[in-house]
Amino acid sequence: MNVEASMKIFRKLGMRSLAAAVVLAATAAPAFADKQSEAYVQANANTVLKVLSDKSLNDKQREVKFSEYMNKFAHMPTIARRVLGVNGRSVSQADFDKYYKTFEIYAMETYQVHFDPFRGEELRVTGSKDEDDRRSTVATVIKSSQTGKDTKVYWDVLKSQDGQSYRVRDVGIDLGGSVLWLAQEQQAQFESYLNRNGGNIDKLIGRINVLLADMEQRKKDGRGSAFKQNG
Repeated sequence: MNVEASMKIFRKLGMRSLAAAVVLAATAAPAFADKQSEAYVQANANTVLKVLSDKSLNDKQREVKFSEYMNKFAHMPTIARRVLGVNGRSVSQADFDKYYKTFEIYAMETYQVHFDPFRGEELRVTGSKDEDDRRSTVATVIKSSQTGKDTKVYWDVLKSQDGQSYRVRDVGIDLGGSVLWLAQEQQAQFESYLNRNGGNIDKLIGRINVLLADMEQRKKDGRGSAFKQNG
């Protein structure tokens, strides 16, 4: 074999090895999430859970404190607009402000109902994955104070453009194989309701008030959340 033929074979083998190395690196590289997102969830979620088990607070004080922490933890105005779906882009500011007052109460009740089984327990971060440059999904495990079993809870976290702060966009709770994303579920319900009612925000506010009343009754009766009911 002459030198030129040997060099051709060498170049072919080299290119194949390089391509294989690139493929291997792409498939083997883990999705490294921003560790600050994990720390943010760990600290803030546990603070919220402690509020639910704080025996020094009465029910009203607990609701107020829970709402304060959740508003710091998650950016509620952004969530409120997102769950309106396509209608969120066209709703007037006056209608949005009116809707937001009711939505915030409903959202806090929803979070409280879903977090209540974990009151007094410690949340533990088990991993995370970058979705893009600013978004991460943080995986956690919380032991239910009612069943003693671990429940997987996922947090959709968005980093600010300047990288200095974080906010939760959505919370996903593993219901035994399927994950219920609270904001996504709300969006599916609200968007469907608005589509059936000509985008009428006042009618949606009325529907949310019905859900709130039903949720309160279920809590009194010990029947849990009304969250999965269809409108």
